[in-house]
Amino acid sequence: MQSSKRRKHSFEGDTNDKKIRFNAPSYAFLETIDKKKLDFDFEKTCSVTLSNLNVYCCLVCGKYLHGRRPNTPAFLHSVNDGHHVYVNFNTLKFYFLPEGTEIHDNGTIQLLNSLRYGIRPTFTESDIAQFPKRCVDLNNNQYTNGFVGMNDKERAINVVLLAIAHVTPIRDYLLLLDFDNESQFIRRLSVIVRKLWSVKLFKPHVSAEEFVSFALVNDKKAAQHMSDPRRCFLWLFDCMAKYSSTLKELTEAHCRGIVLTTKTMIKTIYDEAQNVKEFVREDSAVDRSMPFWMLTLDLPPKPLFKKGLNVNDLPQVQLEVLMRKFDGQTEKQMSHHILKYKLRKFPDYLILHFDRFDPKSQQPVKNRNQTIVEFPLMMDVDGHRYMLMANIIHTSVKPSIEAEKDEESRWMIQLYNDKADEWLELDGTNVRKKEKELLFLNETYIQIWKRKAS
Repeated sequence: MQSSKRRKHSFEGDTNDKKIRFNAPSYAFLETIDKKKLDFDFEKTCSVTLSNLNVYCCLVCGKYLHGRRPNTPAFLHSVNDGHHVYVNFNTLKFYFLPEGTEIHDNGTIQLLNSLRYGIRPTFTESDIAQFPKRCVDLNNNQYTNGFVGMNDKERAINVVLLAIAHVTPIRDYLLLLDFDNESQFIRRLSVIVRKLWSVKLFKPHVSAEEFVSFALVNDKKAAQHMSDPRRCFLWLFDCMAKYSSTLKELTEAHCRGIVLTTKTMIKTIYDEAQNVKEFVREDSAVDRSMPFWMLTLDLPPKPLFKKGLNVNDLPQVQLEVLMRKFDGQTEKQMSHHILKYKLRKFPDYLILHFDRFDPKSQQPVKNRNQTIVEFPLMMDVDGHRYMLMANIIHTSVKPSIEAEKDEESRWMIQLYNDKADEWLELDGTNVRKKEKELLFLNETYIQIWKRKAS
């Protein structure tokens, strides 16, 4: 800059940082900002030092760089490459480097406001009341906020985050919360949910990379949960309860139900030769109330298929039949006892899990139960009316070389847009409309049902 030699440098930690006013000539440098080169979804670490402290983004080329003091990566980048405009990811303040002067715009510059929104979208209650809505990205590609594709279709966490982002009480809290009063985990969860509901995306898909990276580093058990949506759901519920008392209350109030388990022991009667004569139920039974986040439904035993059968040859079962497990009458035979289940508390959001994988199998994906589940879009559960809102489905990819290697799971999610009365299928970054009559033709793995008001 022309006046850089006459100005005193001011850097972080200096309370006398100079602030450039809106009408300063240096604002010509804002024209060098290239939004199409910016991607704010990655973990906020310096591309040179890998430090996650005091990280800035060069708004000319998109690099993540540490610091703005002399000889820091950001400072040297501004000198060597002539890129002068930066934003601090934590404070959302903008600076010109190498001078280190803050751009003090008081929210009056639309370009800078759009960048703040891109890093950390903000909403009001009136905004949320209008969702979902049609939007356009930087390249004028249309998308519907809340129904945004995500990179890396192999990750189970992606479909779980999309599903959680449609549980209204959780979504609203994460969109409106005060960032400064939350833990780092909740902040990162909030950011990804905010981006899913953003009305000003730079591109019509987002990435959970920053959230996943933080979880893997700070939770040793996270990695083992992220390959399976069921385990991922339970892990995420536990984390929300652990890191936020408000989310703990919200999830327990809206997503947790109670099931009554009745256990009756079986007594074995032997004859004089100690051969089994008969099995007799004991007169007494033990009742136990158990809270749950999701109900696991047992699929019929899979038949012994011959190779080469297609989807038309797969067995089918109706959801109504599977739900009888929880009617309080249907018995489940165990080795030494009989179990019966009865729903006692019906959550506002009922999550169903269809048990397809045998953990004892050497190839659980290849040998999974592929039974097709037929389901309605509305169902009654003991007098409670539920509407299907999310359907997580499973597909697999065969190994290309090793014949003995297990198949790899792929996850998609189908979400209902009640404003447009349409279903959208999100497969990685691809989003397409789905005919409601064809939803059941896939391998349903997890569903979320929303209870309708009486």
